[in-house]
Amino acid sequence: MSKFPRLLRYSLALAGAGWMMSPVALAQTSGEALPKIALGQIANIPGNWQRAGSLTTGPDQPNLKIQSGSNLLVGTPGQPLMLVSPAGDFAIQMEVLMTAGADAQLTLSDGYSVSLNDSKTSKAPGLWQTVELRYRAPVGNRPAMLEKLALNGVTLQEGLVLPRNSRAVGPVALAVQSGSAAIRNLGYRALTNKEVARWVGPIKYTIYEGEIFSRDELARRKVLKEDTTAMLSYEVAYGLPGNRYVVLYTGKLNVAENETYQLDLQAGGVAGLWIDGKPLIPTSDERQYLGSSKTVRVPLTAGTHDVQVMFTRSWPRPGLGLFVSKADTRPQPLHTLTSLPEPDPVGAITVQAAAKPELIRSFVQLPGEKMKRTHSLSVGTPAGVHYTVDLNQMALIQAWKGDFADVTEMWYERGEPQLLEPIGTTVYLPGQLPLMVLNNEQAAWPDSLGDNVLKYQGLTIDKQGMPTMEYSLAGLTVTDAIRPEGGALTRTLNLTGSATAPVYCRIAAGSSVEDLGKGVYAINDRTYYVRLDPKAKPRVRQSGGKQELLLPVAMKNGAGSVQYSILF
Repeated sequence: MSKFPRLLRYSLALAGAGWMMSPVALAQTSGEALPKIALGQIANIPGNWQRAGSLTTGPDQPNLKIQSGSNLLVGTPGQPLMLVSPAGDFAIQMEVLMTAGADAQLTLSDGYSVSLNDSKTSKAPGLWQTVELRYRAPVGNRPAMLEKLALNGVTLQEGLVLPRNSRAVGPVALAVQSGSAAIRNLGYRALTNKEVARWVGPIKYTIYEGEIFSRDELARRKVLKEDTTAMLSYEVAYGLPGNRYVVLYTGKLNVAENETYQLDLQAGGVAGLWIDGKPLIPTSDERQYLGSSKTVRVPLTAGTHDVQVMFTRSWPRPGLGLFVSKADTRPQPLHTLTSLPEPDPVGAITVQAAAKPELIRSFVQLPGEKMKRTHSLSVGTPAGVHYTVDLNQMALIQAWKGDFADVTEMWYERGEPQLLEPIGTTVYLPGQLPLMVLNNEQAAWPDSLGDNVLKYQGLTIDKQGMPTMEYSLAGLTVTDAIRPEGGALTRTLNLTGSATAPVYCRIAAGSSVEDLGKGVYAINDRTYYVRLDPKAKPRVRQSGGKQELLLPVAMKNGAGSVQYSILF
């Protein structure tokens, strides 16, 4: 997917939007979990829709088999399902699953329809897909705008001005055009511009010398300045010598109603939040980059609450922002506009794999992991299916399809934080070695291995430009070839040598492993499939809070092999 330059992307989304639509405020609604709507509470379900508790289907199956329950809604072509009836701006999220050949359309309140099936970003049939949409209603002469439409984390539309429509405002509805479709985890937020909280009196602040990550350390540090401010702002430290300091803000925040409030803390550096003495967002030595956010939801009673915010100025570009919102409002800033500067107007630097495979060594950081994977190889293929291997652990850690890689953080200026980012629809895979020598089938799979057991020995490139990796493992020599094949990635592991104990291949691991028959398994709540020879006899086991698909590797005359495919 081609990307707009970053400043232009923000400008499109901000056009005519008002004070709560700063670029940072927009970032808050992107990817956040919206308040849930229980599907069991949706009334007047058309006859072509039905409630379900679970379902079964496969990548090639045109139909769904459903079991009783109420956490899913399953539909076929016919009448649309009315989801919500917004009166103005809104954001909506859901997970959608479609059978082979299916299509579904979401109709917005002004009658404009968007397809939920995109050839580059859609997942394989029978897998759950995420849909995020943010809509701005028409007002007077201002037309409606599709502020954002994202499928599986990939933005398809942004800042799209919609054609004028004479239709009266109606509900948001989902219609199945062909095949069968199911939805779950429906989230919705009305986006009104409404003040929900305000500072009472001045905010006191104290600036301390040095880079500090714990509030408990402040008492031992030199005080550089004390004063008050009307709104949060990291700029209160301007004019002080040095660029390493901590600001502790202490103020009183008044909220209007007994309600659950969402607080979004953004910082370039390190930040923490306390309300009424409780640490809601604790500090750590993990520095944030400008634009990243930490979110918490907390019930607050109407009235005044004590708030403390700690901001540590570190080496990332500085910035500090705190937003507050309710389930029906846009995020409201509790900081000055200049305290959270706009990102630099840097055009995205991308690498495509149009004519031949592209191989890039880089750092990679997976969601939920604090540490970067520093020895990563990402491979882009002309087939549009790409992957990353952690060469320290020989782990296939992510796969995606669509366009290849955003390397802006690697190649712009100093290349900090040196991260490669997938552009397309991405699935995250177990971050450990696929092969292991275990004393018995019940032994836990190791999280990592040292170079006394596992040693990367290099790679070779075939005539098509694709790599095959080689490494040694506990007396074995392994070659690992990952190739695109029919929209999937096929992995072939060849082993030679003599192992001291039985050899196993952990083909998949996740919250669930569902056997669909004929060698196909749905992994991690239908995030992706794995396919292997139907004659193979893998075992599903529970280990470390996960289900694992474990295959014994038969070694004959000092040789063995495993082959399986990943489809998503």
